[in-house]
Amino acid sequence: STEGAGFIGIAVALMGRNHPFGVFLAAILFGFLYQGGAELALWTNIPRELIVVIQALVILFTGALDGMVRAPVERVFLSLRRQG
Repeated sequence: STEGAGFIGIAVALMGRNHPFGVFLAAILFGFLYQGGAELALWTNIPRELIVVIQALVILFTGALDGMVRAPVERVFLSLRRQG
């Protein structure tokens, strides 16, 4: 089905930061998530709703990881640049 495809496309572009390679990696991540979720729902007794929640959490934490990691890494590189 194609419902939600626009939302997924926007989310992929945002997660990839509108960079071609980033969008490619984000699209691969989304593909694995959705195909893995379909396989999980098909072969296990896990409810589809729980799989959707797990997918959403992975997307949320992947997006939040940038904000959590970028600032400390930038600080380290800036301090190294000032020293050397």
